Amino acid sequence: MFERYSDRARQVIVIALWSAWRRGGSHIEPEDLLHALIREDRGEFTALSTEVFPGAPSRIESPAAGHRPFFADEVAKTLLQELGEEPDRQTRDTPSGRLEPVPHVDMPVSESLKQVLASVARITRKRDPKRIEPLHLLAGIVEDREGKLAQLLLDHRVTRQKVAQALDAGPD
Repeated sequence: MFERYSDRARQVIVIALWSAWRRGGSHIEPEDLLHALIREDRGEFTALSTEVFPGAPSRIESPAAGHRPFFADEVAKTLLQELGEEPDRQTRDTPSGRLEPVPHVDMPVSESLKQVLASVARITRKRDPKRIEPLHLLAGIVEDREGKLAQLLLDHRVTRQKVAQALDAGPD
C-alpha cells in the first residue's frame, strides 16, 4: 500500500504511529495523522527520530530539508494545542510516565483513518502523482467536510482549495 508514498509521507505515517502509541491508543486515528503532518511540516522529524528510532544514528537526515512549510507557525502551534499537544515540545512523557521508544509492532488504523486513506487514494487516482506526498494526506483529511478535523482546519483557514493549490504548485 505504501510503495508510492514518498520518504516524507512514510515519515508522517511513522510519526502518526508514534503519536498513537504515545497517547496509549489502540488504533492510529486521524488526529494522530494530523499531529504527524504538522510535526513533519515543521521539520521536526530529526528531533523526533531519537525517540521514534532508538539506537539509530544520532543524526538522521530529514528528507524535508529545503521544504517550504504549508502551515504558518502560529497556525501549526494553535492546531497542536487544539489536538492536546505541546507545540514547543516535540516529545512528552508516555502513559508509563517516562520517555520510551515505540515498540516494533504494528498498530491498526481506525475506521475513520481508513476513510481518510481511502480519500487519499481517490485524490491521487484523479491527480495521478508519481509519489504520494504529505500534502496528499492532508487533502484526505480536509476532504471530509463533515469531519471534526476538517472543520478544525477550516477554522484556521486551511481549506480544500488551499491544499489543492499547494498540490498543484508541485513539490517544494
